[in-house]
Amino acid sequence: MTNKQPQKGSDKPLLPKYKKIKAYILEGIASHSFTDALPSENQLADFFSVSRMTARKAMDELQKEGHITRINGKGSFVKTQKHYSGFFRVRPFKQWAKDLDVNLSTKVLKAGVIETPTEVAGVLGFPEQVILVCRLNYFDNLPVRYAVRYLRTEIAAGILMDDLTKESVNELIANKYRIDITRISQDLNAIRLPKKIAAIFRVSPGYPAFHFKRTEFSNDRPVSYVEYFMRGEIAFRDTFSPKLERSL
Repeated sequence: MTNKQPQKGSDKPLLPKYKKIKAYILEGIASHSFTDALPSENQLADFFSVSRMTARKAMDELQKEGHITRINGKGSFVKTQKHYSGFFRVRPFKQWAKDLDVNLSTKVLKAGVIETPTEVAGVLGFPEQVILVCRLNYFDNLPVRYAVRYLRTEIAAGILMDDLTKESVNELIANKYRIDITRISQDLNAIRLPKKIAAIFRVSPGYPAFHFKRTEFSNDRPVSYVEYFMRGEIAFRDTFSPKLERSL
């Protein structure tokens, strides 16, 4: 009996045709090749030599996931991303300071390129190295938030040359490096600060705080993992007007 050898690459699953269309649109949005109007279903069917029904399935999924808006008689359009993180808003820390009428300052405690820690590698898709940025934010000279961020080097290698005492990392990622954060996954726990972190805040070990673990995605690609430690007594002192997103 002759043993058949597996063909090279035979174990690699083929991507369904509608997923190829979906990936094409998502890549175009991420690269800012598509910023407003998108190809029609008929055009996509021609581009990929598929049926219009297949193209429609891809666009249906993109709409359900919140990437695009479809308007009858006009077509499909890139949906303006509004960044939310569950109960907590994603916004520059400087805006929060402004709302609270306090002076904000930031100190960079550490910044450089390191080998990816084991516990971070799986979260970010196993890159060999990452950018590490540790920053401490102050409100009126009171340390209020300590952030430990791991960022994939191919996303924003030049960020280490930016003034991280003045600039918001999220704003740099979005505005300078043109990476849209389209999804955020995060956990929040109330903790008592361990000795090492407590020393950063200039408080006694066991001081109450909130611990965020947040993964930021651009479409389906993880780009950044960050841990925030925030003083418990001010973490939720906030003033804002809630707005509901209206569908077109």
